[in-house]
Amino acid sequence: MELIVSIVGFLAVLFLVGIVVSKRIKTEDDWFVAGRNLGIIPLVGTYFATIVSTVSVVGYLGYYYRLGWGGWWNWAGTALTSMIAAMWFAERLRKFGKVTLPDLLEARYGRVHSILGGVVILVAMLFFTSAQLAGSAQVVVTSMGVDRTLAIVAIGLIFIIFTALGGMESVAWTDTFCTVVILVGTWMLMFKAVGAAGGVGEIHRTLAKIKPTALDPFAGGGITLGVAISWILTWGIGNFGAPQFSTRIYSARDPETAAKSMGYTTISFIFFYLPLMLIALAGIILFPGIEKGDAVAPMMIGKLMSPWAAGLIMAGILAAAISTADSVLLLAGTTFVRDILQKFSSKSYSSKELLRISRIATFVIGILAIGFTIFTTESVMWIQANMVGIMGSMLSVVVLAGFAWRRANSQGALASMVVGLVTAITWYALGKPFGWFPILPSLITGTIALVVVSLSTAEPPEAVTAEFFGGPR
Repeated sequence: MELIVSIVGFLAVLFLVGIVVSKRIKTEDDWFVAGRNLGIIPLVGTYFATIVSTVSVVGYLGYYYRLGWGGWWNWAGTALTSMIAAMWFAERLRKFGKVTLPDLLEARYGRVHSILGGVVILVAMLFFTSAQLAGSAQVVVTSMGVDRTLAIVAIGLIFIIFTALGGMESVAWTDTFCTVVILVGTWMLMFKAVGAAGGVGEIHRTLAKIKPTALDPFAGGGITLGVAISWILTWGIGNFGAPQFSTRIYSARDPETAAKSMGYTTISFIFFYLPLMLIALAGIILFPGIEKGDAVAPMMIGKLMSPWAAGLIMAGILAAAISTADSVLLLAGTTFVRDILQKFSSKSYSSKELLRISRIATFVIGILAIGFTIFTTESVMWIQANMVGIMGSMLSVVVLAGFAWRRANSQGALASMVVGLVTAITWYALGKPFGWFPILPSLITGTIALVVVSLSTAEPPEAVTAEFFGGPR
């Protein structure tokens, strides 16, 4: 009963926050980028909650349980993205001041790049939404025992409605609420687990005797240097090709706020990934022999926490899924309107028309995601799981080069996008040799293609370089 009350209460508050915020939406700019008026708190909250999904809570806890400290390489790239953004990228992107990542591609390289990026992003976001919806439904099915299809439809309609009505501002504030729930739940479980295992020092002394590889930064050979570097580059560089990252920067009140929010986000991740690791280390001692990684979180929550506390933690896991789902659903609707409809249509739309179409598109895409999720197969989930690598392999090099290298031109960028995408797909088809994520070889081949082709063709127009780099060299 406590689980049911906690989850239903969480969903009700989430829905109400979204509806209240949605009343402030008047124009398509309000809907797309929250009127470019988000401060540090909602920016940190929405970026954190978008990055931290069900996979982060359940999957990574099992990953750390298996590998110990060696598994911690998986969040280093996420921190690297925020640091690069804080020190260099966020301020430049916010000054550019458009709406989507394909907007940047079009202004810097050309319309073909924008359309290609928009199509890939739209497909990727549909799979992302479906996967997070599946994760949300699984939490409800496990906690409340309801039918899976009913859970998918009910949860899907809740976040579709508040996303379609409120746009980015609604998503930002509901994500911020989700961030608080995620962190509170994680820390509650951490205190209980670490206390039951005798404290941080005792945990490490015990592991030194029973599983010393859990204290090895490379997990006693379980993590190779190549895999560690892959983790760093997949998220550290690949996130710059993830459109949900750039949209939040566009929504900042000003360039300085955008940069500061990325710096604070780096700190916020420590407050999630560190307690998650300590929970996993305690779990090795308290519950040895769990073979399935995804079973670690439910086992520890069920055995260690009171019903009310367990309900809050399960609400946190649900929050992780929904906060990612609403972000990518919003992005799918925005991408369809900004990067597909407006670029292919010769009609000039008014602000009210764009707002109405954006809401309709978001609702329709959400309904499609519900349908995909109900009939989802393992192959669909596999595609979703690798979409970050695909998008990062295709887009991250050209996005960063857009602000970093004046000589990068349209031909070089197109070559980089195609070569990076083909490299990633080929690497997946080969079964990820050496355990490397595809973005590692894709960054190499994409960068080479960009440099060679750009230097072999004409310089970009002066008007383009002036917009991104100022006057002549």
